[in-house]
Amino acid sequence: MKKTRLFLLITFSITWLCWWTLSIIKLDNSPIFNNILHVVIFCLGGIAPTIAAYVAIRFTDKQTKAFNKSVLQFRTHIGFYIFSIFVVLGIKYIAIWLYDIYNTPIWAELSPQFMALIPLTLIMIPLGGLEELGWRGILLPELSKKINFKTSALIVSAVWAMWHLPLFYINGMSHYQSDFLAFVLQTIGLGLVLAWLFRKTNSIFICVLFHAFHNATSSIGLNLPDNGNYITVSIWLLLGLGLLVFGNRNKELAKKAQ
Repeated sequence: MKKTRLFLLITFSITWLCWWTLSIIKLDNSPIFNNILHVVIFCLGGIAPTIAAYVAIRFTDKQTKAFNKSVLQFRTHIGFYIFSIFVVLGIKYIAIWLYDIYNTPIWAELSPQFMALIPLTLIMIPLGGLEELGWRGILLPELSKKINFKTSALIVSAVWAMWHLPLFYINGMSHYQSDFLAFVLQTIGLGLVLAWLFRKTNSIFICVLFHAFHNATSSIGLNLPDNGNYITVSIWLLLGLGLLVFGNRNKELAKKAQ
């Protein structure tokens, strides 16, 4: 558990020091990228899980080569890449459809910028995707050595969600004063999907892309109004819990039969 404790200590120390500091010094609601100092502090906090992952490896088992192999492991069944794209976009569309059934329809008002998805995904790799080196690359497999995978996936997803807390106090961030409970529940659902994806592929690479693509879709104009947040939350939670419970059922039954 030394690697786990070291990873969490470094991650939360760097991120929370940076982001809580930013919540104090940033007083207006201007975009965070208008100020170079704010950008540096924000990005340093966001890259902390990646830094912590390599430091934890360096001072414990020193298995950097094996870790890098998983980071760069892009050769996996194409079905998992297709799954990632259709799940992220599919949940957006299902949530909009359900919202329109029970509320004033918003579909006609939306103008999603699909052409921006690829460049935005590339931008979101350093601005979110690389977190996966820490959360799914280090914390999930390390916890899974001590407790069962399902419990580990739930714990990692909850810790990952709570790690974002300071963002809700930084003026000018999209998270600022928004519904933290909705964010936590959706992030847990998303984390469970990522945990399933990592277990199936043993690839940190695909988790990075999934995370980045998810963040990118939130910036192209497919978001629900605030009163529809829990529709999206519910879908992610149901999918995540479904994959957690039933996603590896065949493997578990095979083990019991041996």
